[in-house]
Amino acid sequence: MDDGTWDARADDGGDPACWLSRVCPECGGLADEDPPTRCPRCGSELPAG
Repeated sequence: MDDGTWDARADDGGDPACWLSRVCPECGGLADEDPPTRCPRCGSELPAG
């Protein structure tokens, strides 16, 4: 029975809380992996750190 309350134990997670390090500063694209890498949209380097 669902009483409308949220149960943290039932939360299996999902996407990381922050993907800011994967956002390309040149075009706003989202890299497929954590830096250091290159933007798949424009090819700009996304440095580590």
